[in-house]
Amino acid sequence: MSPIAGVGITLFVIGLYATITRTNLLQVVIGLEIMARGVSLVFVVGGALTGTMAAAQSVVITSIVIEAVTVAIALSLVVAAYHHNQSLSVTALRRLKG
Repeated sequence: MSPIAGVGITLFVIGLYATITRTNLLQVVIGLEIMARGVSLVFVVGGALTGTMAAAQSVVITSIVIEAVTVAIALSLVVAAYHHNQSLSVTALRRLKG
């Protein structure tokens, strides 16, 4: 395993930890982005090791475009939740009835 792949796996684990343990919605979104960067890094390293760099880069660029749309939607939901609750806490959202 390449040391750079280890960095990608470490980024994924850090993002997973941030996503699971944080109660602030912005921190959860940031954790998801860190996870996505780790996966992208592992894809590029895997493409370099197997000799299919063009395919790996195309997958990563496609995932970056999809992530940009996903983050835009997630942040708009975070803003809407903040305007509704005046809080970014996940526990405040759990108390909603409807």
